[in-house]
Amino acid sequence: MSKINTSDRDMLTLFEKGQSERMLKLDKLLLGALTLVYTLIALLNLGTLSFPTTVYRGEAGEGFTLDFGQEVTFDEVWFNGNIAQGTLRFTADDGAENAYTQDQGDMFKWHQVDMDMTTRYLRVAVEEREAAFNEIAFFFEGERLPVTVLEIFDNNQTVLNLVDEQDTVPEAPSYFNGMIFDEIYHARTAYENIHNLPVYEWTHPPLGKLIIALGILLFGMKPFGWRIMGALFGVAMVPLMYVFSKRIFKRTDFAFVTAGLWAFDCMHFTQTRIATIDVYGVFFILLMFFFMYEYVRQDYFTAPLMDKLWPLALSGVAFGLGCASKWIGCYAGAGLAVVLFYHLLCALFEAYKGHDAGAAARRRAYWQTFLKTVLWCCVWFLLVPGLIYFLSYFPYYRYQASLRPGYGLKDMWLTLLQNQRDMYNYHSKLTATHMCQSTWYQWPFTFKSVWFYVSGNGDTISNIASTGNPAVWWVSAVGAVCLFLEWVLGKVKRNPVLPILFVGVAANYLPWVLVTRCVFLYHFFATVPFILLSTVYLFFLLEQENRRIHWVKWAWLALAVVYFILLYPAISGLPTGYGYAGFLENILPASILYYGWV
Repeated sequence: MSKINTSDRDMLTLFEKGQSERMLKLDKLLLGALTLVYTLIALLNLGTLSFPTTVYRGEAGEGFTLDFGQEVTFDEVWFNGNIAQGTLRFTADDGAENAYTQDQGDMFKWHQVDMDMTTRYLRVAVEEREAAFNEIAFFFEGERLPVTVLEIFDNNQTVLNLVDEQDTVPEAPSYFNGMIFDEIYHARTAYENIHNLPVYEWTHPPLGKLIIALGILLFGMKPFGWRIMGALFGVAMVPLMYVFSKRIFKRTDFAFVTAGLWAFDCMHFTQTRIATIDVYGVFFILLMFFFMYEYVRQDYFTAPLMDKLWPLALSGVAFGLGCASKWIGCYAGAGLAVVLFYHLLCALFEAYKGHDAGAAARRRAYWQTFLKTVLWCCVWFLLVPGLIYFLSYFPYYRYQASLRPGYGLKDMWLTLLQNQRDMYNYHSKLTATHMCQSTWYQWPFTFKSVWFYVSGNGDTISNIASTGNPAVWWVSAVGAVCLFLEWVLGKVKRNPVLPILFVGVAANYLPWVLVTRCVFLYHFFATVPFILLSTVYLFFLLEQENRRIHWVKWAWLALAVVYFILLYPAISGLPTGYGYAGFLENILPASILYYGWV
């Protein structure tokens, strides 16, 4: 054994003592601390709970009058829109007029519009289609003006909702108090699911949006409400990664390092703090591979059958939930099938080795177990996921049933099939381009982030860019390739986790090589856990050969934390000075962060 100093030996002894795949007391303490720290970071400035929720809806021809109490001048109007597209016309006492047309992209956030008028009474009329607003506020030189409803025409009492929550008007519009990026699709659709409205975003399966809806039901249609479930799923990934790596390495230090690297990955942080569906797909993919590993690591011939079958069942449930969240779950499911049949094939070779007295019994046992396993998988990887997927479309069925008397099971099936055709046609025929798009071979090295939000305000700038932590991604991209080459060359001992890791990378990454539509960096999100685990496994092997390098994994984790701290303003929306923004954009090795767009 290589010589190491006393303090190093004490540290190794601490982590190696009582090596076990089970969660020991030290594991629970470290995991609890790491999860708590990450939870606090993830929930910090997630979104406001002070947000207007009562809604005014008006049809063309309807109108009302607002009263400022005295003649005032306003130079700005803030609109917090709901789901509608219509035009409001404003008429002052002197006959001056202005109009505002509501846009889909302005819903559920504060939209500032310059509008210079002097009046005491303001007549407002819905001029086209339908208008829907959560709140309207009037400003003069940055100061909000008090306003009340004076007169209601057409007896539309929802007009009272238009200026009843003035205390929710923020100091300035930002990501914190409104929708950003694809929240205008996914969080909006979650709201529509709750209120039995036609869904706007149908290009992905519904489960992720139903999970978002749960947060809205708990906390209201507010930024915190539509983001909280994603943040909690992001938190849940940390202990999942810890337990997964503890199963693999049976070492507390490697489990902590792996979970820590995942916790402080920038994309893991950013993607889980926005109300989009990727977090749910990635969570269930990680879960399905974890349970598949629980299955394959048990001996095919000696482990009790039900001890092997229950992890398979849980993997199948996670597969169904993943597919019902996003179709990337289907890619991962194909990978599960490869792992399963590789395991069965290896057991077959084992069963037919030798011609001793026990060989015949081993072969009979193989085929008995094989038959039961295949039948079990038909239930848990076909029937159960199919049922989960079918049930996830409940909001579609409920809406159609509200329009069509006699809507039944056959109609539900037809609705499901039609949506699958629509989704496939949308994704296969999409020709649009995007300023943030990138190619699959650029992703491992974080070439271009995805711009969620940027806003300049005086001497500071606020930005949210979805990108990977270079300290995590760049090292993992190289490490995963090195481990694979070592495995191909026969330099790595056989281990049931290796097919899990390699297939996890291939199933979640290689399909994107064939995709011709525009794609983005966050499509690599599901691959990151597997290249990370692969690289930690490589460090684990290297440490077995030379214990003196045990500090390298800690240096890697420390570098990742430093990088996370440096990039925090760029991934969280924290306002920062233009000088530091320039450092992040132009000097620090990282992604394109889009600070320069303001």
